[in-house]
Amino acid sequence: MGGTLLNSSDKPYIRVIDGNIAQTVEKGTEGAKFREYELSDKTKGSKWELVFKNWEGKIQGIEFKDGTYGVTCNIDLGDAILSLNTSDRYFQEFACKLPNGDINEPFLFHPYAMEVDGKTKKGISLQQPVGEKLKNFYYDGEKSLHGFPEVDEEMKGKLKKDYWKVFFAEVAAFLIGKIEEIEFSKPVPVKDDEPVTAEQAEEILTKDNDLPF
Repeated sequence: MGGTLLNSSDKPYIRVIDGNIAQTVEKGTEGAKFREYELSDKTKGSKWELVFKNWEGKIQGIEFKDGTYGVTCNIDLGDAILSLNTSDRYFQEFACKLPNGDINEPFLFHPYAMEVDGKTKKGISLQQPVGEKLKNFYYDGEKSLHGFPEVDEEMKGKLKKDYWKVFFAEVAAFLIGKIEEIEFSKPVPVKDDEPVTAEQAEEILTKDNDLPF
C-alpha cells in the first residue's frame, strides 16, 4: 500500500503491563522484548514490546470505548495514546489524581507494581512537574472527598465479597463521569481576512512541526 488513509492515526497505543508502560512493535524492532501472556478467558498469546519506565506528555483529550474486555480510557498524549481499562487499579489511580494537576501542562506517568506483604500493590504515580507527585483528590487518608462513593455497609453485609464488584463498578462510573466533564483546549480557527496573532502563529507552527513529512 503506497499511501496513508485520510483521518488515520499513526499514534501508537501504549499500555501498562506489570508496572511498566509497553508499546507493541514488530519482531526485530531494536530494544523490543518478547512477552507471553494469558487473558482472563484463558486465551494465550505472545508479542514483542518496547518497555518504558515512564511517559511524559500533555493530555490532548480523553475518550472512553467499550470493548471485548470492558471499557477503556484512551488518553491522547500527543505522541501516543495511553490505554487503561477502567476496571483496573491503574485507571483509578490516574483518575483520582488528575484533578490536582493542571490539564494544560504536561504530566509524567510513572506506573508501578510491587510485592508488599505477599500482595501486589500497583498504581500510577502522576507527577506535575516531574518529581512532584500529585495526591489523591478524592481521599485525604481518613475520609472520602468531593462526592466520591462511600462504602454501603448494609449492602456489603448482604453481598459479602461480591459487594466489592458492585462498589468498584460504582467508583469507575463516578470517575468516568468526572473525566468527561473536563474541557480540553481547542485550536482557535482563523479566517482568511483576519490577521494572525502571535499565539495563533505559534500554535500553527507547532502543529506543522508534528507532521511526518
